This record gives sequence, C-alpha cells and structure tokens, in this order.
Amino acid sequence: MSLRSTIFILSSFISAVISPIQLHAQEIKAQVQVVAPRVQLANKQILTTLEQSIQQFINNRKWTEEKVETLERLEISIFMEVNSISDNNDIVGTVQLQVTRPVYNSTYKSTILQFNDEDVAFNYREFDNLDYQENLNLNDLTTLLAYYVYVSLGWDFDSFSELGGNLYFAKAQTIVNLMTNKPGWNQSDGKGMRNRFYLAENLNSPRFKDFRVLTYEYHRKGLDIFYENPEKGRKIITESLQKLSETNQSNRNSLLQKLFFTTKWPELVEIYKGGTTAEKTIITRLLNDLDPTNSKRYEKIKE
Repeated sequence: MSLRSTIFILSSFISAVISPIQLHAQEIKAQVQVVAPRVQLANKQILTTLEQSIQQFINNRKWTEEKVETLERLEISIFMEVNSISDNNDIVGTVQLQVTRPVYNSTYKSTILQFNDEDVAFNYREFDNLDYQENLNLNDLTTLLAYYVYVSLGWDFDSFSELGGNLYFAKAQTIVNLMTNKPGWNQSDGKGMRNRFYLAENLNSPRFKDFRVLTYEYHRKGLDIFYENPEKGRKIITESLQKLSETNQSNRNSLLQKLFFTTKWPELVEIYKGGTTAEKTIITRLLNDLDPTNSKRYEKIKE
C-alpha cells in the first residue's frame, strides 16, 4: 500500500462504507476548459469536442501502478486558450495547468503547482481518437498531455514522500527527449527558462533536490498536521523554508523556486495570519528574502 493510501485510509474506509460499489476510482480527476475568444470559427462545437476528449483521455487512462481511493484522486485543471486554427486543423494556443492535492484530516485542497505554457501546438480533427504510447509520439496533443500528467503526478508523489516523484519526472524527461526540435519542447521556447524543457530538467537535476524535499516537508510534515496542530504545522513549514534559504543561495532565481512561491504565496499568507507576533516577524522577513516579488503581499500576514 502506498503512503498516499495509508494516510487516507480512515477517510477511504468511510467512503467505502457509504458507497461500497465504487471502492477504487481513476487516479486523476481532470477538469478541462477550451476557449477561443479571438478566433472566428464556423464550427464552434469543435472546442467542446476537444475539451471532452482531453478530459476523457486523462481521466480514463491508467497512469500509475498505484491503487488510488476516490478521496485521494489528484485534481488537475487545464485551461486551454486557442489562438489560431489553420485550414489543416493545426491549433496554436496556450495552456494553464493547476494541480491540487487533498490535505489530511480536512476538506481543504492545497494547490501544489501552477504553470503557464505559452507554446502549445498540435493538429486536431474533430472526433480524432486520442491515444498515447510511452516512448512514441503518436500525437503531439496526447504527448503534451502525458507530459503534464507525469509532471503533476511527480509533484503529487513528492508531496507525500521524500523524492517520491522520481519515476514520473523521469517519464516527463523521456518525453522531452523524444520531442527534441518540436516547437515548444526546446531550451529557447517560452519566456526565459519557463518552458517544458527546463521544467523537466530542473525536476530531474540533483541541483534542485532541496526544492523537491521542501515540497515533501511543507505538505506532508507541515500542512497535513496543520488542522490538528497549527502551531506545530507552522513551525515545520518555517523550518523547511529556513533550510531552503540556507542551502540554495545559488538557485534563488531558479524556475522551481519561482513556481513554488507563485503557487504558494496566498496559502502562506493564510497560514501565518494566525501566528504569534514573533512568528509573523520571522516569516515575513524570510519570505521577503526568498520571494521579493511578492513582498507587498506578505505584508498582509501582519494585519
């Protein structure tokens, strides 16, 4: 039994008693929205069809060897904006990815990743069958979706066990290697280092191990006990951020650090609003040092 299953066993037992027919569900609950506000379309139904096809492709496929209970399902939100569709059905657009995981002993769901991809391109004909096979690019769209599923799974597994996402991050890197020279998959794509190439590279690099350990300590050791013991939860989260500050001086502007604080600043503000004056002073100073971009937002902690 996986650690994810173990820590949710009580909730899962209750769920099974209430609904014994569906003991196990798919691993991922994906919500997909596809829009094209600036594109003139004769057939707008294609957007709905694409949206439904992507959602079914992610939700109905078996992505791991784990047995995942209904309450454990990883929630992924994909917002795709189509910027152009050619006569040959070549689609160009952007994707916003958001990933959430449940927090133990609460109804709260924590956002663990937000990522914007501005270099999305694929060919799609309405009612195309979406299929995927590892180590092959059968379809640019399904390969892209598989990449983000594996990144999301890796992030989720990292949050439940230290470096638990290795397998899935390696799969994401394999996809990047497979798609070399395809638009959107190269070092020079996107804005600076905010692209698929560097995201996979950073997640698999020993240089950024401390960021991945932070994901575990923040969520499993800190957030998962917060609702039972907020003082202890805050203390552990503070210590994990202090450790990051001490060990990652050379990686202050890295993609992973930016993604962490872009995703987590609203949650951090809420966590520390209930702290003591001393805690608020310490954490505000620390967060301003680690994430100066959001320094004004962290002032809300003191309110």
